Amino acid sequence: PEQIAQDLAQLAKISDCVRTYSIENGLDQVPALAAKAGLKVMQGIWLGSNRLKNATQISTAVRLSKEYPGVITSLVVGNEVLLRGEMTTTDLANLIRSVKAQVTVPVTYADVWEYWLRYREIYEVVDFITIHILPYWEDMPIRAKFAATHVNLIRQRIAVAFPGKEILIGETGWPSQGRMREGALPSRTNQARVVSEILQIARQENFRVNLIEAYDQPWKRQLEGTVGGFWGLFNSERR
Repeated sequence: PEQIAQDLAQLAKISDCVRTYSIENGLDQVPALAAKAGLKVMQGIWLGSNRLKNATQISTAVRLSKEYPGVITSLVVGNEVLLRGEMTTTDLANLIRSVKAQVTVPVTYADVWEYWLRYREIYEVVDFITIHILPYWEDMPIRAKFAATHVNLIRQRIAVAFPGKEILIGETGWPSQGRMREGALPSRTNQARVVSEILQIARQENFRVNLIEAYDQPWKRQLEGTVGGFWGLFNSERR
């Protein structure tokens, strides 16, 4: 808890809100510690193929939302579970409905933007849409100078496809280090450029952005083939 509190104190200087992905490994302590730091929390519920673990994640997150109504602003029911192929759309929609029936805060689901277009039925059961747009990791990587424009164009495309609900960019950013993917070059300079340009567009267009991730995750280096930082910088949500 002391390490989490230290992290949140640092983030409170540059952000109003943090997003979590799970309640495991001590992350269930985040809402209480965020309250002390003056931060809001988008509480994540990690879903997978294990029904028992799913039930534990849901019950704990629901309880936390009731215990910290002034801190938890929304529940993110599942993160890229469709992308990973660990759940059917029917099962996911049923779990989202179940969570919505138990809480008063808005409920969403988060996945890469293409999967929202592929599984449109999830749109019907969420309160707002959370999409991930990662220009560096696109199938056709986007150069840093075009990254912010790409993010906004995708957001607009999703807004046309799903009218009437807020589109939250739940993950975006740029790596500070790593391998070059075609014309997409990881560097601190490019990271600063991409992040600042995305935030500028967000202010102009009045949409919310979550920058992944607060701190580098070294375990991703082998998985993703990167060296050093993955997505870096900070985790933030515009009010």
